[in-house]
Amino acid sequence: MAPSRVTDSDVLAIWKRMSSRRIRVAKVKFSVEQHVRISKEKMKFAKGGKQNLSTEVFRITKVIERRPRPVYGVEDLKNTPIEQQF
Repeated sequence: MAPSRVTDSDVLAIWKRMSSRRIRVAKVKFSVEQHVRISKEKMKFAKGGKQNLSTEVFRITKVIERRPRPVYGVEDLKNTPIEQQF
């Protein structure tokens, strides 16, 4: 249905149709106490030969299952928690 043809009576039916779609849920790849490296975001004109991963190793402390993909809480090897979740 074209957006210009939507009326107030159609809004609920369209919302139900859109919310009933299946969302692909990614499986949890890592478990608690597993060691990982975090990917780094490169700048726009960064050299291609540099690494995409950090040199520091982190430990996963918690797994938060969200949709569409899980989120991980991490800490460094000195047991200092990292505020961000990845």
